[in-house]
Amino acid sequence: MSDARSDSNVNHATKTTQATTTITIAICVPIAIVALIISAVAISKPIGSDITVQGETTGTQQTPQPEVAYSPSTYDASRCQVSNRKRIYTLAIGFDIGPYEYSDDSGFQVGFGRDLIDAVCQEAGIDCRIVREPTTNCMFSERGQPHRGGIGLMEGWYDACTGWLTTRQRKQIFAFSKPFLKPIEVYFYAFPGFNPFNITGKKIGLISGLFTNEACLAGLDQVAGRDVPHSNVFHAQTVDELVAMIQNGTVDVGFSARTALATKINGTNIQHFPSDPMFCKNAGQPGMMTRKDNDFNSKWNEGFEKLVSSGRFKRLCDEARIKHGHRGEIECVDA
Repeated sequence: MSDARSDSNVNHATKTTQATTTITIAICVPIAIVALIISAVAISKPIGSDITVQGETTGTQQTPQPEVAYSPSTYDASRCQVSNRKRIYTLAIGFDIGPYEYSDDSGFQVGFGRDLIDAVCQEAGIDCRIVREPTTNCMFSERGQPHRGGIGLMEGWYDACTGWLTTRQRKQIFAFSKPFLKPIEVYFYAFPGFNPFNITGKKIGLISGLFTNEACLAGLDQVAGRDVPHSNVFHAQTVDELVAMIQNGTVDVGFSARTALATKINGTNIQHFPSDPMFCKNAGQPGMMTRKDNDFNSKWNEGFEKLVSSGRFKRLCDEARIKHGHRGEIECVDA
């Protein structure tokens, strides 16, 4: 009997121990899992950050860091210099275009274009610098091809080109300021006896990039043969080159604005035709020409409006006719 009771007690004790162990494991395992999760969160949490949970949005609030004190290694002088530097606008003008751009007897570049730039930029309160550039760096054209932007303006060598007319083709490429000159007259340039109202079969000389292009020719309703075959079109890069092409017979006739050739044909047998002026269709008035992403025109227009409203623009034009009139007529817009 005593042996049986002893076995019973042993079995009871064993069962009790097993139950206790099971309960302990059941309690400790979840606690260990929770501890692991907390540790993982603590490890992944950025130093110096507080994580807050509000509704469905989790935001991270950075603990303010102490400011870095000045030291030679942290000071960037160039940043201060750039912020204090006034922007300089670079404007391109041509080499020799009637009274607008030419060299005086001392070799200095003068003309109405320079006078106007100085006055408008002063009124606008901007710093403008002038560079002399070939016209083909502003606008370029080839036989049978539409106008395309010149490399100088397209690549941002300067902010604007001076005195360029608006045309349908050009407005697709560039932006234009308010005009400061009236529409420009165009003529044929040839030897005496030339018939300007019939150019059928004639070899025509044009200046690359200028508005007096094949499209302008095609719009001269009073001229027979105005749709000139591409094979009869020859482009000169400069005004002087066009005059030479007329003189040596490379072309039968040149076609250009009077402002460009008026002084160039002095002392030659070349004459302009017809006696009454012609005008290109879809061509506007001269102004400043820029890339469409450049803000120069807004500054220029502001200065130009001030110049006009003060009466100074009219005085400038009157003075220019005296100073530069020997090079040709200056046709300012009415102001």
